[in-house]
Amino acid sequence: MISNNANIKRIAIISMLLAMAIVLSIVEGMIPLSIPGVKLGLANVIILIMLYEFKVGEAFCVQILRILIASLLRGTFLNPAFFMSLSGGFLAFIIMLIFSRIKLFTPIGVSVMGSIFHVTGQILVAIIIMGTDAVIYYLPFIALFSLATGILSGLVAYIYLKRSITSRFLNNNNYIEE
Repeated sequence: MISNNANIKRIAIISMLLAMAIVLSIVEGMIPLSIPGVKLGLANVIILIMLYEFKVGEAFCVQILRILIASLLRGTFLNPAFFMSLSGGFLAFIIMLIFSRIKLFTPIGVSVMGSIFHVTGQILVAIIIMGTDAVIYYLPFIALFSLATGILSGLVAYIYLKRSITSRFLNNNNYIEE
């Protein structure tokens, strides 16, 4: 059983990770890219780390809360961009959860799969919102870009996780208790 102090510490760390994911989400929205609607997926690094080091429910809550809060801060709550982000984030999370449990995939591969399925979820909602399947022709272009951003996010998460696991093993200091 987790002590009260450990629960407080865990909640504080999860709250900080949520705040970091929100900030990264807002910042990446300010970075101009040549492809409309495409972002770097920086907040995905936090979700990837959480999938490996936290409980699934905690990672899922951070993912959904990040999307909700960032959309409120951007002023996009309940508009088409919100629903596209929510559907993409939900689908990406499910795919990353599945692939993170398959030991053949590193966090880089998991990130790439999540990135590709994120844009797939967004395109599916765009088809529904716009009432046309012509949007599907946009998918190969953004999927190619999401491959690159997935590799980048996965690499950052991989480096962190490698150091984090090594650090805990060497110092015998487990900051996040189950």
